[in-house]
Amino acid sequence: MIKTRAFLILGLCLALGLAIFGVQIGKAVRQGREFDRYLTVRGLSEVEVKANLAIWSLRFSVQANELVELKGEMEKARAKVRAFLLSQGIAEGEINAGLPMIDDRELMKSNGEHPDIARYTSKLTIVVRSGNVDTVKAAMQQVDRLLEQGVALSFEEYGDRAQFLFTNINEVKPGMIAEATANARASAEKFAQDSKSHVGRIRKATQGVLEIDERDAASPERKVLRVVTTVEFFLE
Repeated sequence: MIKTRAFLILGLCLALGLAIFGVQIGKAVRQGREFDRYLTVRGLSEVEVKANLAIWSLRFSVQANELVELKGEMEKARAKVRAFLLSQGIAEGEINAGLPMIDDRELMKSNGEHPDIARYTSKLTIVVRSGNVDTVKAAMQQVDRLLEQGVALSFEEYGDRAQFLFTNINEVKPGMIAEATANARASAEKFAQDSKSHVGRIRKATQGVLEIDERDAASPERKVLRVVTTVEFFLE
């Protein structure tokens, strides 16, 4: 009798254990399926900003047959360019002179290829680095005045084209990421409505590269910043 009760109790405990185990397995399976239910969407944030730094390289050249004469021509040309920039409202501290490049063309003259050219030529560069973007852009539009003064501007490479840069990226980037993530959630909610689900917490998020483009060719100082985030949301 005692043995029968012991086996009965053991059987009941075993049955109860199997039932609990089955419930836990079922719960784990359901949770696993819920973990696999997620939606991947992208969110976009765009903002237009104005550049806060202008870098303008003016390249010009002078010629002479003697080095002493060449030095004098270089000083005259630099003075004309500097005076022009100051007259346009660019500050003295924003004007920097680069190292000159001097070319000796004696070999070309001695070979009879170009007997009439000056022996020495010097290419000079003056760089404007300014936070007054509008002032620099206005000065660029008046650069023909230097040609009228006999300054031989060089348009090789970038010539007198300025670079307009936006350097306060870290100030606007967090807000753009938040906006892109919010837009991604809004897109996920629209998709979830079709499946009669609800958007849950974020499963994984990836931030794309921050892109900076010019708004248009006529306004290089106007920049368009763009951030795309890829977000995976759980569906509940």
